[in-house]
Amino acid sequence: MSEPFSRAERDDLMARVRDAERLLYPPEGQPRPSRPETARLLDLTFQLLAEYADRLPRILLSACPFTNAPLKRSIDPFDLGGFWWQKDRTFTPDEPAPPPSFKLLMGAVDLRGRSPAETTEAVLAGPDVPFVVPRLLRLPDMVAVVHRIELESGDVAYPIGYFSREPIDPSFLHQHWTRPELWFETPEGDSGWMVANDPWDFDLEPWIASGRLRWIRTGDGKLAVVGADSGEACPYVGLQGERRPQVLGAGRRALEDPPNGEPPTPFET
Repeated sequence: MSEPFSRAERDDLMARVRDAERLLYPPEGQPRPSRPETARLLDLTFQLLAEYADRLPRILLSACPFTNAPLKRSIDPFDLGGFWWQKDRTFTPDEPAPPPSFKLLMGAVDLRGRSPAETTEAVLAGPDVPFVVPRLLRLPDMVAVVHRIELESGDVAYPIGYFSREPIDPSFLHQHWTRPELWFETPEGDSGWMVANDPWDFDLEPWIASGRLRWIRTGDGKLAVVGADSGEACPYVGLQGERRPQVLGAGRRALEDPPNGEPPTPFET
């Protein structure tokens, strides 16, 4: 992986991608590029997106509740307009090796009352405040870990990692944070995918008491995982905010019905 980009370097990369896309897909009535020029612009777009993905910061988002091994993942820490956040992004960043117990990452984002003016494409941000998926926490040995990070935009993100020491078939898991579906390899070596629509639970205290939910102290750079046995009050309990899914885009925020456990319809418009 290359050196992480600065805000100015990220913005320049994104502007160059958008310039290439405007030439590739001109407004109706404008001449389209020639075939050689189209090929050149496509190659340029892929190269720029690959550089963006490669230079995303990989930061500590969570930690294993069993060993405290850190979970480093890519994220665009500047604002929600970054390509990393987009529902329909066309790249998959290479990630550092996770702890063996890591299963998936979910999350929430609190805009703290601001309008997401920088979002041009759809972003599946999650609700404002942390939550758990009860079905996942009923899987063998599964424990969730909540953390808090601040984006440069002033938004607060809450990564929620799920960890288990037991082998769990990926088809029993859930799509990751910001992703519309989960792709995985089947036992036969084929590609499979699924979309989960499991209800969320914002009442965190019973899960903390059961040991199924732990947390990382706010501002703890070492990401030490603590739980009910620490005697501390969890700082993520009882936070105020919207508890419906946020879909950001075109500079605005829309709210959807919360997941209810019914079979999803991923191709519904």
